[in-house]
Amino acid sequence: MDFISLDNANDIGASCHYLGINGTGVVLDVGADPNEDGPATLPDFVPIINREIDHVFVTHAHHDHIGSLPALSEKWPMARLHLTPATRTLTISMLYASARLQQRKFDEGSSPFRALFDEEDLEDVFDAFRAHPYDEWFDLQPGHIRTKFYYSGHLLGATGVLLATKDGRRIFYTSDTCVHDQTIIPGGSYPSEPVDTLIMESTLGADPVAETISRAQEELRFGERLAAVLKRGGTVLLPVFMLGRAQEILALLGDYKRREIIDPETPIYSAGGLREVSRIYDDCADSTPRLDSNFTVYGVEQRQFPRSRKARRRALNQPGIHVLASGMMIEHTLSHRVAVELLEDEKHAIFFVGFAKEDLPAGKLLHAAQSGAEGVLLSRERGMQKIVCEVDRFRFSGHANRQDLAKLAMELQPKTIILVHGETKARQWLAGTIREKCPNARVLTPGQGELFTI
Repeated sequence: MDFISLDNANDIGASCHYLGINGTGVVLDVGADPNEDGPATLPDFVPIINREIDHVFVTHAHHDHIGSLPALSEKWPMARLHLTPATRTLTISMLYASARLQQRKFDEGSSPFRALFDEEDLEDVFDAFRAHPYDEWFDLQPGHIRTKFYYSGHLLGATGVLLATKDGRRIFYTSDTCVHDQTIIPGGSYPSEPVDTLIMESTLGADPVAETISRAQEELRFGERLAAVLKRGGTVLLPVFMLGRAQEILALLGDYKRREIIDPETPIYSAGGLREVSRIYDDCADSTPRLDSNFTVYGVEQRQFPRSRKARRRALNQPGIHVLASGMMIEHTLSHRVAVELLEDEKHAIFFVGFAKEDLPAGKLLHAAQSGAEGVLLSRERGMQKIVCEVDRFRFSGHANRQDLAKLAMELQPKTIILVHGETKARQWLAGTIREKCPNARVLTPGQGELFTI
């Protein structure tokens, strides 16, 4: 088997990996790099440009795993794209949104690059979709390769992929995975028998704090801080990623209301694309793993975030919770605009509920607040602002921590472990730890475009 990683090996970018299995070309995910713009967002297809691609696995609908599907389909139009039914629905919605966003950014001048694809281009991508349920074998190449999807615990529809060849080899790709329960989504499932090759994510490999966090304790702390802000008459901004984190946080807020951790009459506001994603979560409730099969995101009472300036000012000046994209508070998004409005009022709060990249507004604000800086520049129009409101971070990750990943590697007993989708230091820590725990395993940390024969 040949393995080539096509993403940026030094960062968490456009997830994309090639497998050559007995003459069959397989690609695992085709993401776009959220840290780049235009053509630089694409994986590097050059190392496989003369190879055939027969099958593609789309493990979940986050942009760093699906964003370059149109580019791959244009180069390899006969490739079949395999995914779960929920991921199919989410991917259609997310790619349409991406096409519109790229065009809008070019039209308004915030990006020098024309859209890499438009809505018409997506029809060929969607025609190649082949949806499969969890836990049922299907033939990739009849008589040669079989495949089974395992629920990965990351978000709605997310899957790990097991490939079994006719000569008895078993290859498992975790994609993004989470072993513990979230609020809506249960922890992932994995093969019960050993595998020969494990291709494993490394997102939290460089985060020692994540392995010390108790989700139950973090939920308690989060609820207490929300209640304190609301009691003093403040409003809370929760910047969220529109797919996955938003729905999990809305579910948690609903639970807080039911248990009266926060006032049941507290208004919760949401807006934009995350409301469409929430609808998909509810539509798929009967066909995807849930901790509570009766839960619906829209069962949590939500108000549409006001559009007019007057109504918005009124909503922000009374106790309430605002669940708004983007999670990184990218400039001109709703969460960014609201943060600028709340920052200089001590009764308000901005609470981050996930990762905040250091060079984007969310990370800049969090770092400035934690380091005791007096001010931060979030908006060029507004200029330097004092940090007067409460700022904090709560860790509600949809990824397994590094100790859980090392334990998973031990349980699956692979002969070869390939570490992907993580910063260099994250993959290095995992590689060192796994070599100690699995001394007979071959552990690889591939560079971009580097060919390994397994």
